[in-house]
Amino acid sequence: MPISQNKWSHLNRYERLYLQPVMDVYDQIQAMEEDILIIAEDYQLPIQEIERAKDYAFGNGVTRYQFYPDIDMSRAWLRLAKGEGTDVDRLLLFHEIYESRLVIIQGMNQRQAQLNGSKTLSLVRPIKSV
Repeated sequence: MPISQNKWSHLNRYERLYLQPVMDVYDQIQAMEEDILIIAEDYQLPIQEIERAKDYAFGNGVTRYQFYPDIDMSRAWLRLAKGEGTDVDRLLLFHEIYESRLVIIQGMNQRQAQLNGSKTLSLVRPIKSV
């Protein structure tokens, strides 16, 4: 059975059918090996922060918190993994790092962490103008 079938068991069969292409991209992201190092180097962040955010957004967090697959989020990660991230991709990355820290390390519930992360995102790191 493909990884997606277990990871996405919280979706009904119609959602799984419709979202299968995005679910496949999530599996592709999970299988990547160099992405964490590239992103950590590009943004000068600890590898552990990137690993935790990736697992939270695309791996174990999907099942645990019943996330729905998001094509925009997966496309952003793919750009980041190629060293081609945009300012918006960078914001997403910092948001996922912050939210995963709140949930996994500090024990906050996911919904509250999402709200808290969205409110304080602009304080995490300033965006450098291009």
